[in-house]
Amino acid sequence: MFGKLSLSVRWLGALVVLLFSQWAAAGPIAIGYMSFDVTSGTTAQFDIANLTGPNALAPDFPVATPLAFNALNLLVTFSDGTTHTFGLSDFTLSVDGMSLDGPTVAIGGTTLPVAATLSGLVGPTSIDPGTGTMMDIDAAFSPVMLGDIHGPALDDGALGVIYVHEPGTVTVPEPSSAWLILIGAAAFGLRRRARSAALVALLAGAGTASAAIPVKLAAASIPSSGVVGVSFVKVTAMGLPAVAPAGVMVTIAPTCAVGGPVAGQAITPASSIIPVIGSTSQVRFQIPAALNQGTYYVSLSGGSGAGAFASTNCSVLNVTTSNTTLNSCLPTSSLAVALGPTVTAYVPNGWWGGGATGIQVVPIEGAGAPTSISTAGIVNSCSSNPSTGQAVCTANTNDVYLINGHTLTNTLLSSATGNAFFSGGGCRNCGVAVNGLTNTAYITVGLSDSASGSGIQALNLATNAFGTPLRLRHIVSENISVDAGRNLLLTPGEDNSYGLVRLSSAGDLLTEFENSTIGGGGEYDSSASDCTTGIALASNEFTSNVSMADLNQASFIPGSGSGIGSWTSPHNVVTLDGSFAAGISGISVAPGGQHMGILTGEFGGQSFAVFQLPATPATGGTVPALVDYAVVNTLPNTPDGASFTAGFDPHTITAYTSPNDGRAYGVIADWATGTPSWLAVIDLKKIQGAPRIAGTHTVDTSVYDVLASGAVRYVAVH
Repeated sequence: MFGKLSLSVRWLGALVVLLFSQWAAAGPIAIGYMSFDVTSGTTAQFDIANLTGPNALAPDFPVATPLAFNALNLLVTFSDGTTHTFGLSDFTLSVDGMSLDGPTVAIGGTTLPVAATLSGLVGPTSIDPGTGTMMDIDAAFSPVMLGDIHGPALDDGALGVIYVHEPGTVTVPEPSSAWLILIGAAAFGLRRRARSAALVALLAGAGTASAAIPVKLAAASIPSSGVVGVSFVKVTAMGLPAVAPAGVMVTIAPTCAVGGPVAGQAITPASSIIPVIGSTSQVRFQIPAALNQGTYYVSLSGGSGAGAFASTNCSVLNVTTSNTTLNSCLPTSSLAVALGPTVTAYVPNGWWGGGATGIQVVPIEGAGAPTSISTAGIVNSCSSNPSTGQAVCTANTNDVYLINGHTLTNTLLSSATGNAFFSGGGCRNCGVAVNGLTNTAYITVGLSDSASGSGIQALNLATNAFGTPLRLRHIVSENISVDAGRNLLLTPGEDNSYGLVRLSSAGDLLTEFENSTIGGGGEYDSSASDCTTGIALASNEFTSNVSMADLNQASFIPGSGSGIGSWTSPHNVVTLDGSFAAGISGISVAPGGQHMGILTGEFGGQSFAVFQLPATPATGGTVPALVDYAVVNTLPNTPDGASFTAGFDPHTITAYTSPNDGRAYGVIADWATGTPSWLAVIDLKKIQGAPRIAGTHTVDTSVYDVLASGAVRYVAVH
């Protein structure tokens, strides 16, 4: 065995000398790495681990001087040949104050990232490389390249080490990530075996038990925040011995659990271990769903006897209940919800058939009073970008209003050329949904030269430039949805085709696909989707039916000639207890890890239903279904004594996951006075857990007071 190990060491040494001799002459020093990190089933990030100063992991990353990245340029190439460039402003400073949480890209669709190149500068340029003696370096680090523009999609853990060099030396292109991983894995494995052999020898000589093998962690996870029950994150570890991922226990606790258990901790096994360089690796795990929102500390442990190991410090992790990508997965509706310490609703005073001009800005979590924004036209819909906080609202005319906070900042004009007509009215601009991943708004419009009389127009919110409208063969949905992680736009229409529109990686509208096989017995009125699992829903007007399809298992057939494409997937129709005004009309799923949604009728209805969706994606042709649902037949009177009455098209209902308490909420506007007067804010989990009339899904409001229990609360709009 020792002969084989010696031979392997000599072979590795020759390989390292061959590959790195020219870099050694130039004095390359590792300061961190860029990693492609798959954070959910539909999203990934390009994150930068800064392993200098207090984050240094010597000897692999030895620089004792804290360095900062600037002037970054990240060029990402996608499988369709398109590219997108991200700058420093697209990165977010990690909780360690040095590393960078990167921009998010979609991986759930067919357009996937295949390559990425990072370049930029660091400072200061006089550093202590870990020797105690200062030296000068070039400000520019060696470009890091991942993948191949002609190759397959990037895999989780594709990474490249970031090196700096002495001035005047020749910078050689960074070796591919495959070579880095190969060399790192070889070195990693041999160093592990050498360390284990040394430990065994030490134990044999001493004849007594030894402390656990020490493992040092970087100061923050990669990325440094994630969503409970959804996100995967990683910690950077140095000195981890050879062990299978299942043998690494990841402890997430409110305080650092080094030295023993602490109150409130959660333990989960690692899902993978990815070599970085030398004895440094990434340990990947999913954030447990049982955690609450807050700041946590991650530690590692495992093994037994001579193989026992434990981290000597902790990595910081911010646990959230939502993120910008997931919160892009809201349908168009009358209401928009902007998330932050203060959760704010944007409530139009109008609908397709009339109403008043203006928008009400209503705090529904946090302090503040409602305020009004004046508009020239009657506004029917609003949507908010969770990444920027900007709201976009559409009028029944061609007006598109851009709002920051309480201020109307710009009025744009869409390319609508006529009215689109629905069972609930007509409109030139009919609704808006924002894709927070690409900072794009999608305006549903009337187009007189379209086969359906309708279409969709993209608005780049970074430049305020409109794209060419996509003319639809099938009528656009009264409420479209954006699945940002799958690059899809959902548009089930009143002609009973559940349409999908494929988006480019940059958010451009590409191709329409039809599906008339799902059924439901009425007219599709609006869409919703659980973007974490891929379940798409449509309300069926004039019925109590919900149509469901599984985008995770969808198959697409391109169109030929002038025809559009088609898609199929496992599907289902669920009939609910209860009666809804004009049938089930508005529907919305709260983004995040709760997998809960809400639906309601329209035009004066008082009933709503809360539903629970499966928590994991389906496979193998499994048909989608609701896990549970609960119906409330009558909302209580509003605080002014009036009967609650649901609003008009395009549906005064939405849902969100609170960034403050992590709970899923539905929001319905009351239109008893002809304009919105109250918002019903509904705790979905409380309604689901309420007592029911025996043998039904109907909440027994004779024994359960939805107001006194806090399941429903009213917020004044004016």
